[in-house]
Amino acid sequence: MKKNEGIKKMERLLDHSSANEFYNSLFIHNQDASYGMDLKGNFILLNDSFIAISGYTREEIIGQSFHGIIREKDLANTEIQFFKVLNGEQSTFETSIIHKQGQVVNLLVTVIPMVNAGGDIKGIVGIAKDITEEKRTRKLLDGQNKILEMIAKGFKLEEVLTSITLLMEDVLDGGLCSVLLMDHNQGILKKGAAVNLPLEYIDFISHGVPVGPGSGSCGTAAYTQKPVIVEDIESHKLWNKHRDIALKHNLRACWSYPVLDNQSRTLGTFAAYFPEQNKPNDVDMIVIEKATYLTSLAIQHYESEEKINYMAYHDELTGLPNRRLFGVKASQALTNKTETLALLFIDLDRFKLINDTLGHNIGDLLLKEVANRITACIRHNDTAARQGGDEFIILLDNITKNKVESIAMRILNTLSTPFYIQGKEVFVTPSIGISMYPEDGHHESDLLRKSDVAMYQAKKDGRNTFRFYDLNMDKQQEEQLMLENELRKALDKNELSLYYQPIIDLQSSKVISVEALLRWKHPSMGMISPAKFIPIAEENGLILPIGQWVIESACRHLRTLDLKGFTFIDIAVNLSIRQFYQTNFVSIVANIIRETGINPTRLHFEITESMTADVQLTTSILNELKTLGVSISIDDFGIGYSSLSYLRSFPINILKIDRSFIKNIPQNKEDQDIATMIIFMAHKLGLKVIAEGAETSEQAKFLVENGCDMAQGYYFSYPLNMKELLSYLGENASLIGD
Repeated sequence: MKKNEGIKKMERLLDHSSANEFYNSLFIHNQDASYGMDLKGNFILLNDSFIAISGYTREEIIGQSFHGIIREKDLANTEIQFFKVLNGEQSTFETSIIHKQGQVVNLLVTVIPMVNAGGDIKGIVGIAKDITEEKRTRKLLDGQNKILEMIAKGFKLEEVLTSITLLMEDVLDGGLCSVLLMDHNQGILKKGAAVNLPLEYIDFISHGVPVGPGSGSCGTAAYTQKPVIVEDIESHKLWNKHRDIALKHNLRACWSYPVLDNQSRTLGTFAAYFPEQNKPNDVDMIVIEKATYLTSLAIQHYESEEKINYMAYHDELTGLPNRRLFGVKASQALTNKTETLALLFIDLDRFKLINDTLGHNIGDLLLKEVANRITACIRHNDTAARQGGDEFIILLDNITKNKVESIAMRILNTLSTPFYIQGKEVFVTPSIGISMYPEDGHHESDLLRKSDVAMYQAKKDGRNTFRFYDLNMDKQQEEQLMLENELRKALDKNELSLYYQPIIDLQSSKVISVEALLRWKHPSMGMISPAKFIPIAEENGLILPIGQWVIESACRHLRTLDLKGFTFIDIAVNLSIRQFYQTNFVSIVANIIRETGINPTRLHFEITESMTADVQLTTSILNELKTLGVSISIDDFGIGYSSLSYLRSFPINILKIDRSFIKNIPQNKEDQDIATMIIFMAHKLGLKVIAEGAETSEQAKFLVENGCDMAQGYYFSYPLNMKELLSYLGENASLIGD
């Protein structure tokens, strides 16, 4: 059946009024493979993604039965699912196809009946997601854990090596694997494991494979300590001596990798054989490197159990004790304990952002440095361990509460000092929770849970601090969980709204812009402070949809201001750090500007100093935003760690002086000096200055006298909802900028 005939057949089966829409959304634009079949299981329609996944052209697939591409072992179940759908059911299941080039492609398939206007089933429609790499990764990880467990439990070496070869045969479809062990005394390789290779070939290698140049793939790999990839045994010179026995048993390609120990001593080889010409791709190489790693680990275990024990009880990245060893030491310390001890739970604030922006390599190096600094802060008889991810736990033995506070403060100070990693200045802060024995519990699990609760309280209280556990925290955590659940519903229930605080030009005393402030009015709890729900949204990722809603709403309100004649009022929107570093953030903003039709020069984004740590990435994002026409402000300036040289490189327009430097003016001389210095510095850099939190006439007068450009605060106006803002602007028309 030709392609155009298939399309026509599909369109006849569909409601004509929606055929094009259905076709475009389900087939042409779907990133997953989409297809249609008739009642016989013949393909009548497919999209480009299906072609990419299968490797076949449309002409090769259209009109053919699914039997022709489904992997044999999955064919029976696929037929069962096909007939279930023809009986009116929907089905989601896993299957696999054979790519045109021969490799297996694993798919997660959802199929539904194709029903015409009369209710008759005329075929099926399916969507197939490629899960090959996902399944491969899952198999590899599960298999690795099983093998590590076997090693730790003392299984025989041959059993472990056999499990490794079987795992790799499962992951490398079509491959037969072997492990050969180096006999340094005889200078040969001996069979370690090769359960599925032909018996005659196993017998051949069991007599020993010489190690040296030109001695097949494995002998050469062991000699050179480099991988030897033979894509075609029939023509490769390394197989001149052993070609016949390999070809006799349909072994056509061989990839052999040396297995080395930590001192680069040859332990053996890992090899994969294939029945046809073949060469490894990037994924295959990663899989085989994992095989050689596990093989090396298993062999070295039987040469040195001490190393395996160390790995079982220590974190691979940092070298600190892991959770298992920490548990042993905690149990020992708590046994027959009479004096006090403390358990500290440390979580690095916003570490995920460092990974996402600077890369996992920088993140790993940072964790190693953090581990070193933590270790330097505690006593020799204390235990610091890596709990996992960016979490660390510390056991302080025989210690007073005052001394615990001293050590916690030392950790805060040392971790808050900048890190210098691969030429980058990296900032990180910790949140620390502390539980004490015996008052907070008598078991490690109790102390760990309560220190975790206290750590979250430290985060809630602003991060970069520590908190001791108390009973009220459990109740607060329950309340926070409830608040998080309610926040997830708030957008859909229209409980969120924007209020606007006017920003005044201090020279003309006119309103020139407003800052959008997010508010949440819950039906039973009333108005909920942003200080309560914004940190929750940032932590669980809700800040992304909420942040997008804020920008969309602010832009719609900007259009409303235009329609009401207030065409000279700009709107400033605060950005969260996760929102700013969202990979498609600039395109989201561009779409909103286009859809709402606003003048982008009247939209301002406010970012905090913490969002400027990665100068290169931040500059790139800001330049893209500037290209759209929006303006950029640095919010809360003075409380972070921005460098003046960095500020000069950023395409920003405005600095906002944090309210903490304004609230004590004119009483506090130091705050006056800081505010004056920021105004002077900003003007030297060609930037405008907005002062936040102006609440008195004395503060407003001080700002005017010291050349501050703009200000906002209760002295001028409280935040107003949109209706109140329109009234405010209408009643103060003479005070509106133009």
